Amino acid sequence: MKVLIDFTQIPTDRTGVGVYADKLISGLSSLVTNGDSLLVLVQKDERGIYELVRDSPNVSIASVPTTVLRNRALLFLYEQVVLPVLLVSKNVDVIHSLHYTHPLICPCSRVVTVHDLTFLLSPELHTWGRRLIMPFFIKHAVRRSEAVVFISNTTRVDSEKLIQGAKKKLRRVIPLGVSLKEFNLDSQLVEEVLAKFLLTQPYVLYLGTIEPRKNIFRLIQAYEQIAHQHPNLLLVLAGKSGWHVDNVFAAIRSSKYRERIRHLGFVSELEKRALLTKCQILVYPSLYEGFGLPVLEAMAAGAPVITSNVSALPEVTGDAAILINPLSVEEIATAMSMLLNDEQKRDHLRILGKRRAAEFSWEKVAIQTFDLYKEVAEK
Repeated sequence: MKVLIDFTQIPTDRTGVGVYADKLISGLSSLVTNGDSLLVLVQKDERGIYELVRDSPNVSIASVPTTVLRNRALLFLYEQVVLPVLLVSKNVDVIHSLHYTHPLICPCSRVVTVHDLTFLLSPELHTWGRRLIMPFFIKHAVRRSEAVVFISNTTRVDSEKLIQGAKKKLRRVIPLGVSLKEFNLDSQLVEEVLAKFLLTQPYVLYLGTIEPRKNIFRLIQAYEQIAHQHPNLLLVLAGKSGWHVDNVFAAIRSSKYRERIRHLGFVSELEKRALLTKCQILVYPSLYEGFGLPVLEAMAAGAPVITSNVSALPEVTGDAAILINPLSVEEIATAMSMLLNDEQKRDHLRILGKRRAAEFSWEKVAIQTFDLYKEVAEK
């Protein structure tokens, strides 16, 4: 069996989908044995993958020119016109497309990962370009591809409600994972990260891209309701800026607590783990998530979690988080105040969170995905 993983859509700065892609490649590289091979197709400016697969004789890497194909329109053209030819020339049995889009005319079996269905449920939360393209590819993947990976049962159920004419076979739920040992950080290293960001006071943390779906505007409003009760408490927003962020940064500038609201921008994996390890609470009031990886990572780090009672987030957290209505600023503020004033409750959530996080692993993700490849190839 020869599998090609299309990594070309993954940016060099890894966030949710990028973390999934990295961890999947790393896990698969130890599973590919004699008789099978894995080809990873990357952009030429890709840095991290080579280190992940260097000790794997059955894994190889091919690259495409970044100067051209970091342009989304040109990458799309490559995917539809050139990639099918490459699949034939390399005798590929299965292609795995990691982020929705995939070759519509394909000479081999397709596996497509569907991360969420916000493009169908709440298109207003995305740019116009994505609204035009992504719903078509999601529907095509669910209806036509040989296998679909859903990262939560919530997303699978949503697909069944929203997309008619879908095949029933080989639609698999493979939840994302976490590595608990990665959060056992040296205390000095943690302090160095905090010093880099000048975080000398207690802080509540949001982790993720700054974009409308993440509901950060209401988080800022909730923080403003409780900030006077906790005069040393910071609100830290860690994540790169996405689209339509003007209202968030305008809210920060106009806030009477603007000196206590910090936007750190994109943070590395190591910095992310350090920030999670030391935060008072992770608050993640997203309007919709196909999974919600920052919540799982927070539980693995031992951070108490407040998150939304919608989409896949309750599925991920189980009983290990405080769930709130993300549309209610008052609920977000009340939950934050309650946890900040109750150290015993925070400690209890730390224990429950680590226990819950232990149920998820990247090893499981790799094994279940590799088994799916084999099943598809045998059809």
